[in-house]
Amino acid sequence: MLLAVLIATQPDSRLSSNRHERNARLLTEVLRRDERRLRRQARRHSELPVDAEDALQSAYVLFIERYNDLGEPLAWLYTTVKREAWAIRRRGSRQRECSFNLEIDGCDGEVDLADALPTGAPGPAERVERDELVARQRNALAGLKRDERRALWLLGLGLSYAEICEATGWTFTKVNRCVSEGRSALRDQTTP
Repeated sequence: MLLAVLIATQPDSRLSSNRHERNARLLTEVLRRDERRLRRQARRHSELPVDAEDALQSAYVLFIERYNDLGEPLAWLYTTVKREAWAIRRRGSRQRECSFNLEIDGCDGEVDLADALPTGAPGPAERVERDELVARQRNALAGLKRDERRALWLLGLGLSYAEICEATGWTFTKVNRCVSEGRSALRDQTTP
């Protein structure tokens, strides 16, 4: 038993290499069937498309290195993609704090210039404006044509024009028209 544990913990061991190869084949199968679902999961939990791609790549590497047949492979990947996207978001949203101290004539001690910088968090007025805009957009969405709403909804979920064509059976021209006319109608109805 101890020998099996020692062999399994060796990074260059044959057992580990076989497991990595098996996991790589399993990953290829899962991606062939469910890559779109994993991409949507990554987009849903990422702020930027590039972050979604990074989360996917990181999850794929972790799958090859760590998956051990406990649980369904797709469920394992789904959870890992989500957690990797969250980790990338946390790293990107952290603000590094540095002090800007300055001695000014006529003042006692030093003045922290960071107090004069905006915090980045919206104030009450900005939040009210944003809430009003969201309410206008919600009302404007109700006034769109059914196909325009559907095209914008699918685009908002992260599908490309080609994926929308495939999901709806529409031509590229119809998808483009629905998206552009829907956006135009939303702009016209939500601009104060």
